[in-house]
Amino acid sequence: MRNFIRVITATAAAAALLLGTAQASLAADPVVVDAGGPGDVGVGGLTETKPADKRSNVVFSRTVTNRIDSALWNTSRYLESSYALTGLTAGASYELRLYFLDWYFTRPGQRVFDVDVNGRRVLSDFDIIGTAVAAGADAPLTAFGVEKDFAVTADANGEVRVDLVRGAVEQPQINAIVLVPAA
Repeated sequence: MRNFIRVITATAAAAALLLGTAQASLAADPVVVDAGGPGDVGVGGLTETKPADKRSNVVFSRTVTNRIDSALWNTSRYLESSYALTGLTAGASYELRLYFLDWYFTRPGQRVFDVDVNGRRVLSDFDIIGTAVAAGADAPLTAFGVEKDFAVTADANGEVRVDLVRGAVEQPQINAIVLVPAA
């Protein structure tokens, strides 16, 4: 079963109503989705908060370029899910930043999945821990966050869609999504 989450950004009031504590605002401002956090309005799927006994060092210059609020790393959504970021300017360019941190698994190859953006595969066989280790992280001792950035264009309806797709091993998982107008 695929969960579908719609983030409306036409007005800050509408977004606040739908997202609770998740941040969203006018299309000219960044849109921030706390996947699995208190504002994540997914139906079905599962959300998770980092257990207190799990260590993490989420800011690692080789895997995270654009820092986010540390609270965003402490929640996640897992299972196949879809996010629709709406209310954007049709045809406008944006930078999509996806943030991942796996504090459940400890070794590369234990969670491998795909990510589609606007119907196009942008990550195939993506391994959060494998990506961090390849960049020099010292897993399994500490979990490190991974950021993946993509240039995207809002479709004719003013929407950018992110689909997390089950891959070869385990379920997909994400911590945060940030959409920033292109510079």
